[in-house]
Amino acid sequence: MRIKNGLLALLGAFIVFIDQIAKLLVINNLSDTDSVHVIPGLFDFVYVKNTGAAFSILSDSTLLLGVISVLFCIGVAGYWYIKKPQHNLLKISMTLLLAGAFGNAIDRLFRGYVVDFIQTVFIRFPVFNVADIAITFGAMLLIIYLLFFDGKEEKDGKVNSDGGQSE
Repeated sequence: MRIKNGLLALLGAFIVFIDQIAKLLVINNLSDTDSVHVIPGLFDFVYVKNTGAAFSILSDSTLLLGVISVLFCIGVAGYWYIKKPQHNLLKISMTLLLAGAFGNAIDRLFRGYVVDFIQTVFIRFPVFNVADIAITFGAMLLIIYLLFFDGKEEKDGKVNSDGGQSE
């Protein structure tokens, strides 16, 4: 069964909405020095103004990263429009990547930084946000798709259960 594009658009919009609401809550309720223990020993909420990319790569390059984010979103949307992907895994991964990139692009272009707020306690790891989670899961699903499903339909002469044609 193929997932409808409208449902995926709703999923993407929901992710962006949750990401932006969470960031607003952090901005309005935490200072730069606050830390809220959400699940002790697992993760806390903190307020970090991130002017770079993941792991502080390209710090203070907000405009450049904002432009890259917007171009990435345009590229994904263009690919979707032109190629019309059929495989559910590819469509879900693209939705997550697009929503995450869009959520962080909003921050970069309108705030001048990305709001990060989820800090792991059990392991030393950079602070992240909901959009970053979407990007991470989207990238993982894309890798799985590329490794195990990309091109299989043409080679086998049939399509998985995602609604394509078979011999």
